[in-house]
Amino acid sequence: MGVIEKDGRRLTTLAEWHFHAPPKRKTHWKDGRSAKENARLWLGAAPGLPAGVAELLGATESIGTLRSWSAEPEARVSFDTLGEPSNLDVLVRARDETGPVVVGIEAKADEPFGSTVEKTLLSAEKRLAGNSRSKGVERIRGLAATFGLDLDRPEVLELRYQLLTLTAATAAEASRQSAERAVVIVHEFVSDLAKAGRRARNAHDLQGFLEVAFDHAGSVRPGMIVGPFRMGVVRALHFGKAETVVRGQAACVKSSQNGSSGR
Repeated sequence: MGVIEKDGRRLTTLAEWHFHAPPKRKTHWKDGRSAKENARLWLGAAPGLPAGVAELLGATESIGTLRSWSAEPEARVSFDTLGEPSNLDVLVRARDETGPVVVGIEAKADEPFGSTVEKTLLSAEKRLAGNSRSKGVERIRGLAATFGLDLDRPEVLELRYQLLTLTAATAAEASRQSAERAVVIVHEFVSDLAKAGRRARNAHDLQGFLEVAFDHAGSVRPGMIVGPFRMGVVRALHFGKAETVVRGQAACVKSSQNGSSGR
């Protein structure tokens, strides 16, 4: 039903994935860490979707049974013309019986969602002071406008910048694919290497982002999907969280039986 491809090459093994779609840092390709475990999970499930991802998509009223899909690992997805594209761990372009669907996936063990908006803005302002052609501040202001956020609000400055770029990139790709439905999924890989405190921080950051950017109150637990929200041409934007427990090289997906819908 689906394929995993990078630059027109079909990927079927870990070696192929690592060669054609390596993570940004070599140290990320390690048993128990998100980059390698994410690859292992997708390759093991193909030509089907990983169970956790399939369950989340199946829990939405907006998306029907997928007829076809293509997954691109380490996808560079532009959301403006002011800087580098966002890097999505997996970008899924799919179709159901009513048309196109886009899914952006961020795989995490316990790594943070990047710096806060405040720190990112301060760094951009310093670059602009030294180089009048720097576009970082303009980019951040543009992102804030896209989400309808006021950069003078402390709660906006506390948001994690990566959650904004991940969502903006997913919505931008949906626009390019003429898809009115899109899903952003945070896929967490839990192993002995992942620290509980850092995972709790990520859960708090995701919850804060959804509350400030989309007025969604409440946490998003593994197996839950919330929405739909409206963002630009995307009439139904959902956010979901999947969790895979890694034991050695065997992965066990936490199902949605604890509550699959946040609607």
